[in-house]
Amino acid sequence: MSDKLPPKILVIEHDDQSNAILCNTIERYWFDVTRARNVETALRLAYVNKPNAAIISSRLQDVSAIEMAARLKKIEGLQKIPIIFLVNQDESAQHYSTNNDNSNKVLFRPFTPNELMINIKSLLRRSNPVFQNKFIKHKNITMDLATYKVFHGQKQVHFGPTEFKLLQLFMTNPDSTYSRRQIVDYVWGVDKDISFRTVDVHINRIRKMMDLNDGNQVIRTIRAAGYRLD
Repeated sequence: MSDKLPPKILVIEHDDQSNAILCNTIERYWFDVTRARNVETALRLAYVNKPNAAIISSRLQDVSAIEMAARLKKIEGLQKIPIIFLVNQDESAQHYSTNNDNSNKVLFRPFTPNELMINIKSLLRRSNPVFQNKFIKHKNITMDLATYKVFHGQKQVHFGPTEFKLLQLFMTNPDSTYSRRQIVDYVWGVDKDISFRTVDVHINRIRKMMDLNDGNQVIRTIRAAGYRLD
């Protein structure tokens, strides 16, 4: 799987310490982890950075784990996302088995890091998700997500980390239109207070850096909606 990027795992755990322990454990196995503590953050992150699997704690404060899973699966492209529910010993595993969905697993607390990783890997093998290619292309633009290089035809264009991540969002989802709020969520994070004008500045910087000279803006402005790939 050398031509693919590591699996993306969304971790939804309310408790800060438990969240950190979970995410740090998974990252040690070279997985790409997205951290969330509540439903709003989780959904916003999942929309712009679709995970290959999710881990949902039964200790969420705003909704139940089952409801969180249902909302997550309403996002386009995540209808069949595999999910691990982290539950207490006094809870019933059957409660988390919805419609005989084999893409769900239940892991009882306490568990070891090894047990967690065995369950994650087993779930990914069973669900056989599609992992992202290291190279993504659109027209004559190529991005190497492993080395953080961008090419326009045969010419390398030197991108900064912010511009690279912004272009990656659009190249990964070429048919999607993203609002400035969604772009901020993906590039800077849902907890960052970034001016929407900052988004516009970086979009314009990408356009100038690419300098296509053929009327193609690379990223097109969609009035009253946001931006999308041209």
